[in-house]
Amino acid sequence: MPRPRAVAWCQPRRFKRAANVIANGATERLDRAVGWLPSIGATIHFEISQQPKAVPALDDDYGYRLRIDDAVGVHIEAHTEWGCLAALATLCQLAGAEALAVRQITDGPRFPWRGLMIDTVRHFISPATLKNTLDAMWFYKLNVLHLHLTDDQGFRFRSRRYPELASDEAYSGDELAALVAYAADRGIRVVPELDVPGHTAWWVAKRSDWGLPGSATLPSTRFGIHQDCLNVANPDVCTAVDALLEELAEIFPDEFLHFGGDEATSIEDELQATFHRRVVDTTSRLGKRAIGWDECLHPALPKGTAIQAWRGMAARDVALEAGFDCVVSAPYYLDLFFPADVHYAFSPDGDSAAAEEAMLRHPRLAHVRSGLAWMARFATFPDLPPAPDGGSGRVLGGEACLWTELVDDQTLATRIWSRMPALAERFWSDADASSQDLLERLAASRRLLAERGIVAEDSNASEEFPSLTPLLEMLEPVKWYRRLLGSAEFERRVNGIGGSAEDRPYNATTPLRRIVDRLAPESLASRRAEADLAAGAPMQKWIAGWRQQRIALAEYPALLEELGDASAALAEIAAIAAGESNADASPLAGPFGEYLLPIAYAVASRR
Repeated sequence: MPRPRAVAWCQPRRFKRAANVIANGATERLDRAVGWLPSIGATIHFEISQQPKAVPALDDDYGYRLRIDDAVGVHIEAHTEWGCLAALATLCQLAGAEALAVRQITDGPRFPWRGLMIDTVRHFISPATLKNTLDAMWFYKLNVLHLHLTDDQGFRFRSRRYPELASDEAYSGDELAALVAYAADRGIRVVPELDVPGHTAWWVAKRSDWGLPGSATLPSTRFGIHQDCLNVANPDVCTAVDALLEELAEIFPDEFLHFGGDEATSIEDELQATFHRRVVDTTSRLGKRAIGWDECLHPALPKGTAIQAWRGMAARDVALEAGFDCVVSAPYYLDLFFPADVHYAFSPDGDSAAAEEAMLRHPRLAHVRSGLAWMARFATFPDLPPAPDGGSGRVLGGEACLWTELVDDQTLATRIWSRMPALAERFWSDADASSQDLLERLAASRRLLAERGIVAEDSNASEEFPSLTPLLEMLEPVKWYRRLLGSAEFERRVNGIGGSAEDRPYNATTPLRRIVDRLAPESLASRRAEADLAAGAPMQKWIAGWRQQRIALAEYPALLEELGDASAALAEIAAIAAGESNADASPLAGPFGEYLLPIAYAVASRR
């Protein structure tokens, strides 16, 4: 993963399991990259037609041709180092096989922007974890790491000019520069985000002179939209934002700077648009190109600004029709616990109607269908003049987003790599790439990622509670924002009554050490049980486990309150699957607090 463009097959040849040797053509960067490969006895030849660059850029060529001869001589041809790095990632995946049946691969990406955004604010993500993430991004040919550095709950950049803004846990300029160099060695760009003028409760708590009247005076730990906002009519605020952008431009060599621009609910549109234009002009003077979330769309926004579309695919269409280039994120929010096939159904530049309809019908999302319907209608967009000369903007690619209200250093890998390889394929491979066997391919790729020592295997609560495995392996977290909002606010919000942030069950200090925090967003075991049901395969082993877990739960009285209802439901599902009950299994899917039992839908469909 991702699937290559063209593969020529041959008779299988076995690897020697000996040291690799570079024959010719390697740069210092490629020499380091070869060291990441397993020992397969390959003699590697590089042929590069362009001079190496310090860091990649948006439209750099990542295409390559990889040829393997009978003696396991590897020949890599590419215009750029970045193409060679992509070829080495392919070779690293091929080396997981006992025998190699590939003669040649000709490959290249569909989109130039293949990104992952990580929110470093709600929970601090350590530099070591970010580097580990970059290792895995290389493995899957992703090429943009977008760092969300500032928000209401913190400020993760140690500014020289305004040191008082920094959170206790924050990155120094040297740490960020080292991260940029580490990323470049893997063909990855790093784009920083300074989110302004909203999402700045932390700023105004530290600098009350920068906020609107009535702004917070203490740092916030709660989640959700804050009313606190920078006073953009204050010249000191504009000077500070200019200075911070300049600092980031010095550290990050990428051509893009992200200025946020989302959910600033406390200032009127025209004032915000004037501020955004100033930020874009400052960014341009720094030799950079501005990118912002789709709320910044406005007739006065300079057309060279790129738009990150998150409020539905309609945001993409509005931006493109007005002539703005666009990065698509709306269908790719990893923090919503969606199944991989939901994300995979959306193409950054494709017609989204069928995928949106399928999402609303998806059984694993039935418990949040009202929320999804609400989400589809909550965004409004301004009337924008059409692109000049009847043209349109360009879809630069896609970017998955991981907001970290319910994610920390220990849970980040499970949240990302359970589904991100599927999105990497969507961003890299041809539009008609098939989703067949997607979950099994994801599982096999995840095992290979661990075998290569790139990302450790996911933490598994079953290791701590082995007798509960038949229950734990069937569970999934509830989807969309239901965990984050809590059931009470979820019901109010989707019924149009509004919401109260105080009712939310989580804030920035809540420990994330429960079983639900260690669950994968999608249960592979549940999918396999569904497949057995569909195929008419024997279910006795599954049914026995679903019954036994009910007895085993009594051994863990501390878990009874949290898992008792789900456990009882799974035992009922066992009776229905065994033909001992004619009850409808659908209601047994839950939710049970923050847990789902999606196997209930499969059992119900077979009755």
